[in-house]
Amino acid sequence: MTRPYPIVTHRPLAPSPKRGPLGMGRKFREPDELPKAAAHETLVFRVDGEYLPDFGRLGPRDEQVVRASHVSLVDMSRDAPVLVAVSIQSGEASAFTVHVTFTCTVIDPVVVVRDGVNAATVLHSYLTSHQRLFELGLARKYSDINEVIRDVSAQVRAYFEVRPISVPGMMIRLAGVEVLTPQELVEFEKTVRDKEREHALALKQQAQAHRLVYESERDDQTLDEVRRRYRNDVELDQRGHERTVQVGDQRHRHDLETVDRSHVHLIETADDQHELRQAAARREFERDQFERDLALVNGDTRNALLYAVATGKLDQRELVSELRVEADRESALADGREARDREYELLKLERDQDYQRLQLESDRYDRDAARAERLRRDTADREDERRRFDANVQLVQTLAARGFLDTQNLPVEKILADVLDMTPPAIEPEVVADDKPKEIEDERSVADELREEHAD
Repeated sequence: MTRPYPIVTHRPLAPSPKRGPLGMGRKFREPDELPKAAAHETLVFRVDGEYLPDFGRLGPRDEQVVRASHVSLVDMSRDAPVLVAVSIQSGEASAFTVHVTFTCTVIDPVVVVRDGVNAATVLHSYLTSHQRLFELGLARKYSDINEVIRDVSAQVRAYFEVRPISVPGMMIRLAGVEVLTPQELVEFEKTVRDKEREHALALKQQAQAHRLVYESERDDQTLDEVRRRYRNDVELDQRGHERTVQVGDQRHRHDLETVDRSHVHLIETADDQHELRQAAARREFERDQFERDLALVNGDTRNALLYAVATGKLDQRELVSELRVEADRESALADGREARDREYELLKLERDQDYQRLQLESDRYDRDAARAERLRRDTADREDERRRFDANVQLVQTLAARGFLDTQNLPVEKILADVLDMTPPAIEPEVVADDKPKEIEDERSVADELREEHAD
């Protein structure tokens, strides 16, 4: 339901009863007797036939409020929109709906309440008094909706300019004019568009079908011609290919026999050399792996036990069991290495004649391989020695942090050099001279920390 404007509500007020003992108290209004005014609204009281606006200064205990017989709530919004709807007849026994929007502003609430102004009613009467407006559609059909919109908008605006409406206590302006499209016209236009789309779709489908039939016939003809040419080409190629294959087979068989005879000997020699090199590389790798594993524990069971306990990988019982298994494995590796060495010597004696034929190429390859292997071994040995040294230093730090060295009155240097039988690894050749003091400083800092912990 549309809210009334500008007078939102009217309310009569009953005489205020007497208050207090024996009715001697001061009269006042209860809060629920008066309507609640929003920020854009104001109250207008009727007191003794006069109208009194309340701009936020009067309260329920004010004498004029107590004596008031009526109260009205007025909307004071600026440019409040008021919509007025009217219908004008068309030339097809139906009507166009016209919506005219006005913006209203109350400038004197007392006059509005005194006259009992209802903006919608006043504006509707104002529009209906203009008879020319209702004659604009008599010569128009639904299809002439655009012309009706233009004529109605121009007529209303001209009427408002020539004869502006005047309502006491209010300021009114024309905001806009809108002519609604009749539902019948909407449905008719929708039906026309649907029919046009269906007709266009049918034409497109028919054209597509004709095009597909034409392309299919053309493709069939082209395909038959292609197939005929292809069969001719295949037959010619087949006859030429058969002749070529016969000549090629004879030549290929002869070449294969020649190549096979020349390659058999080279393959046998290369396979023997490759097997020997792989065997030597495996033995060398196994020997290096064994030496690195042995260097980490340095042949001392105490170091291996302390290293395993410090890293937390094994407890003492598991480490002892693993050391036993490792000892068995090392023994088996040594036996296998001796057997492979003996086998290698026997094979070497048998293949000496073959090595002489390939000695020139083998010597150059062996020199490069030996040089690379020495470099790799030297690098690996230096890295293993550094890791072992760092691991033992970390081990001693861990033991000192846990208090294992508190019962021994030994200097840190003696623990590192005598107890663990360990000396710092040599500086690698690649190390820059400027970096060497930093390593020495780091080692001294570690020794100082161990010495301070031992002193505590």
